[in-house]
Amino acid sequence: MSFPSSLLVLVLRVGPDSSQVIPMCWSSQQGGMSAEAADRVAAVTGSRPGTPLQVSWFEFLLDGGLLETHLQKASPADPAPVQLIVQFLEQASKPSVNEQNQVQPPADNRRNRTLKLLALKVAAHMKWDLDSLERGLTIPVVNMLLNELLCVSKVPAGVKHVELDLSTLPPTTAMAVIIYNRWAIRTIVLSSFPEKQNKPGPHQMNMLSVVQQEKELMENILAVLKEQAADSVSVLDAALRLKKDFYVHTLRTLDLLGSDAAANGETESSTAGLRISADELHCQVHYDLGAIFFQRGCTDQPAYQKARDHFRMTKELLKKLDQAVHVHLDEKRLAGYWNACKALTGDCDPADTHTTRYDRINSLIRNQDYQAVVEAFIRDNAARCLPTHFRRSVLRELLYRAQQG
Repeated sequence: MSFPSSLLVLVLRVGPDSSQVIPMCWSSQQGGMSAEAADRVAAVTGSRPGTPLQVSWFEFLLDGGLLETHLQKASPADPAPVQLIVQFLEQASKPSVNEQNQVQPPADNRRNRTLKLLALKVAAHMKWDLDSLERGLTIPVVNMLLNELLCVSKVPAGVKHVELDLSTLPPTTAMAVIIYNRWAIRTIVLSSFPEKQNKPGPHQMNMLSVVQQEKELMENILAVLKEQAADSVSVLDAALRLKKDFYVHTLRTLDLLGSDAAANGETESSTAGLRISADELHCQVHYDLGAIFFQRGCTDQPAYQKARDHFRMTKELLKKLDQAVHVHLDEKRLAGYWNACKALTGDCDPADTHTTRYDRINSLIRNQDYQAVVEAFIRDNAARCLPTHFRRSVLRELLYRAQQG
C-alpha cells in the first residue's frame, strides 16, 4: 500500500478480534515536519508558544491518579473520554507474537487488565450514559466495553442472562446485566434507521477492505443481538418488577475491585456504587422497550399496543420525577412515538385535532395509499399543523419499509 509523501497514516485496530479499525491521518512535508509536530517540539524547547501536549494512554498506567484528575477538568479533552476508552481497549486487545512468530490472542496480564479497568472507569465517569457512549463509540467498541463490565461485575459466565434472578444478585451485578441488555435492544432499534453511506475519497480507496471488515464485524454482533432479543426483553421486563433502588459501578467501586476491599465484599454491598432510583431506571427501561416494540409493529401489529403501554408509563414516570438525573431520552421523539402509537392502535381522542390528523395519515399508510400521504404533507406545508417530529417519524417508517422491500 503506498501513500503520497505528504501523508502519514496510522491504523489502530480495536475489538475482540482486532478488526475494528480507526484510521488517523496527518500531513507532513517531505524533509520537514507537520505544524502539529513543530508545536510539540516548540512546547518542549520553548522556542515558540504551542498547544498543550496531549496526554498519552500509557501515562495513565504510570500515574494511578492521572485519570481522575484528567476527567475532573471542566471539559476534558486531548484526549476526550470516548477517545480514552478507544485507546485503552485498543491497547488491551492487541495480539501478541510468540517466539515462533505466531500471532497469539491478547495476553491476560496485569497491564491489559488495568487498561480494561481504566476504560470502565471512564464509562463510570460518564455515568454509563448509553446515549453518549453510542454517539462516541462504534458498536464493536461498546460491545467490548460492556462485556468487560459483565466480567468485572462477576456476572456468572456461561449462564444466559434470562436465567438469572436479578433480585438475588449483588446490586452492581444486576445493574451490569440491565445495562448490557438495554444496549442490546437499543442497538437493534438504531440499526434499523437508514444511514447515509459516505463515498470514499481518493485517499480512502485503499481502506475499502478495512471498512468491509468493520462492517462484517458489526453485522456479526448485530446478528447475535437480534438472536437474543427476546431474552433481552425478558431481562428488562424482570427489571421492571424490581421495586428497589439500583446501584451502578463508580470510579471508587472499580478501584476497589483491584484492592483487598473487593475480597471483603465491599463492592457487593447493597449500597456500593452510584444510586439510581427505581423510578428513574424504570422510566428509561420503559422507553427502551417501547422503542423495540414499536419497531416490531411493522410486521406485528399488536406490538404497537405494547409500545403504547410502555410509552405511557415513560410519560407518567417523567411527570412523577422531580429531577430525572439518570434518565437520558429524547422527549420530542417520545412525543412522536406516543402520538404514532395512539393513531396506530385507534386510541385517539376525537377532540384532539393533532391526533385526528395523525390517525388519518397513519390510516393512509396502513392502506398503502402513499400518493395520498404525499398530498396530505403537501397541504400541511402551508397549514403547518403537523409537528416536525411526527413528519420525521413517518419518513423513517417509509424509509424502513422501502429497505424491507
